[in-house]
Amino acid sequence: MTTHIRFIAMACFFGCFFSQMVHANKMYKWVDDKGNTYFSDQVPPKYSQYRRESLSKHGRVVGVTDREKTKSEEALDRLLTALKVAQEKVITQQLYHDKALRVTYNKLEDLQNTYDAKLQELETEQKLTISNLKRLDNQLETLQRQAAMNERNGEKVPQKLVDEIKATEKESQLTYVKISQHIEKKNKVVEQFNADIARYKQLTQSAEQKIRDKQKEEIKAANQLGVFVCESDRECEKAWKIAGDFISKHSTSSNSTEPEIESGKLIMGRTPDTDNDLSLAISKVDLGDRKQKLFLDIRCRDSSIGIELCASKKVQDIRVAFKNYLETSLAD
Repeated sequence: MTTHIRFIAMACFFGCFFSQMVHANKMYKWVDDKGNTYFSDQVPPKYSQYRRESLSKHGRVVGVTDREKTKSEEALDRLLTALKVAQEKVITQQLYHDKALRVTYNKLEDLQNTYDAKLQELETEQKLTISNLKRLDNQLETLQRQAAMNERNGEKVPQKLVDEIKATEKESQLTYVKISQHIEKKNKVVEQFNADIARYKQLTQSAEQKIRDKQKEEIKAANQLGVFVCESDRECEKAWKIAGDFISKHSTSSNSTEPEIESGKLIMGRTPDTDNDLSLAISKVDLGDRKQKLFLDIRCRDSSIGIELCASKKVQDIRVAFKNYLETSLAD
């Protein structure tokens, strides 16, 4: 009986809830700190700090409002935002500076020459300033001797001489400051150029390393595929004749070792007759990089044994041997 009454109570609750949803344009659902769940078409102010879901008339979640953040959480968010902005600024400045380095200097030697010239310019300025300071010191010493002579003779030091001494002392002090500024400027230039040189080395070495890695991969791929790159048209003509000998040597067709097709662009062996036959073909291709390439192709019979043969180490060894065979023969 108790279970029956509880069931009726729950049915009444959900019946009233869904009835309320039908008449409301929007409903909200939230859970307080104690785990109590609330449904209402309005959120009382005392519950506004909780995370809540907006529900449609059919009870589907159509929106979510996160709980209000504490003051410490808001302060942390502001700090993180400020740090991200500052970080992005530093990254942008670094990228801009890197680009300027790469555009301004074609090689490290150009950057080094610019640094040496700037350093020489600063040293020349500093030498002139030091020379001017020595002149002022000598001038001040002469004026001071004249004033001392007047005093020894019991004469009053002329006002003009006093003014010249003061003016010379002031100019001397300013020159000392100027020398200090020159030294500071020079140190900054040295520091900046040392940083630029280190960064430029890092940038160019990374680019050069990528090029070297790409070349290694291309060489590796060329060896695996059986590709010979001609350095000149003359070398290609010689290599083409040698490639014909390579086909005759490694083709195993039972019909004949004579090529089935032979032209200025293609030398192709006879079609494989048995599962153990290999047919080699050499083609001359130009991939648009102004360098002709001799490409080796190996065909096997269209059977399970033939397919296995073409995937075997024996065939791969022939591909690798092709490039070495041409290079060795051309060197003789």
